[in-house]
Amino acid sequence: MPLGPALKEAREARGLSLDRVEEETKIRKKYLAALEEEQYHVLPGRVYTKAFLRTYARLLGLDADSVLAEFRAQNPLETRKAAAGDRPAVPAEGRKKPVFRRLLLLAGVIVVLVVFNSLYGAVRGGWPVSEGPPSGPGVGVQNPPAVEPEPVPEDEPEPPAVAEGLDLVLQVVDGSCWVRVIVDGEQVFEGTVPAGQTMSYKAGRDIGLRLGNAGAVLVQLNGEDLGRLGQPGEVVNREFTVGG
Repeated sequence: MPLGPALKEAREARGLSLDRVEEETKIRKKYLAALEEEQYHVLPGRVYTKAFLRTYARLLGLDADSVLAEFRAQNPLETRKAAAGDRPAVPAEGRKKPVFRRLLLLAGVIVVLVVFNSLYGAVRGGWPVSEGPPSGPGVGVQNPPAVEPEPVPEDEPEPPAVAEGLDLVLQVVDGSCWVRVIVDGEQVFEGTVPAGQTMSYKAGRDIGLRLGNAGAVLVQLNGEDLGRLGQPGEVVNREFTVGG
């Protein structure tokens, strides 16, 4: 059975309405309906979809890992198209080829200059090019001026990679915690989260976070473990920004 109808059937079997599920999970009703209808484009993104599926499956008594595996099987991750401003990765070999061509071109220019200066010096010295320099007393050979090779341009250092957006993961480990999350100026979650729950959020600009029991939550930002942001029972407000 497709994943969406399976979720709806499990919900109806437990006698739950979408309003009740929204109250229990703190997931908006329109997102719950989108999961059951497999209208995943309605949700904020793939990270949110997987987080909502995990929470919804646990409420329905389903195996969350199996639900996520079915979602990935039915919706394989496609290769992301390069958005405006994205820079495709260039292999090291691809970066070296233009430099090699420039070196060859520079070497050719130097050879041409050396030959030209030799011919020019021969003509000014008064001897035909085909016969070589005249010999004899009183006749000096004018040496062509030395040509200094132009410096070879070095590769410009690559600019440091800039993180694309923010990826925040919250894991409640010790007791429950009241949490409020604001993503790019929009509040996406507010409520009490029990121990054992993991929440993921992705933003393009900034994420505002308020924890009512900071010592109970492990925080991870863009793969970096920030640990606990405060002591048990401590209320902590944090704001994460791109490049901040």
